[in-house]
Amino acid sequence: MSVIGELRVSLDAIGFEQQACLFAFLASYPLALGGLLGPRAKRFAMATAAVSMIGFAISTDPWINGVMLVVLLLAGMGVFIMLVWSLDHLQRRLDRPRALGEPVQLELPMPVDAAREREGGRRPKLPLTGRAGTT
Repeated sequence: MSVIGELRVSLDAIGFEQQACLFAFLASYPLALGGLLGPRAKRFAMATAAVSMIGFAISTDPWINGVMLVVLLLAGMGVFIMLVWSLDHLQRRLDRPRALGEPVQLELPMPVDAAREREGGRRPKLPLTGRAGTT
């Protein structure tokens, strides 16, 4: 039987434990890579991903097919991430306005005293609270 045929037989024989390991990996691996979690939680997600993939590979018969499936899963996730990143950068390049060579006039910020004089001596209101600031 060919290697792909053996891999297909291993996929058909996946049990509940292997599905649980795959689910734990798919839930924890992106969290370990991303910036959503803090350092301690990231280490926990990394450990969960590693243990679940080792458990998956060990529980697959023969174990080398489990390792091949893990590698294919990681490669597929990498291709997906690369595709999404490429489409995002393509959209940003297409949406970027073209430079027409017109000079841009910058407006300098007014000093705090000038802003108070313009508003009649009152303190300016803060944008979030709507009340006057204390500075």
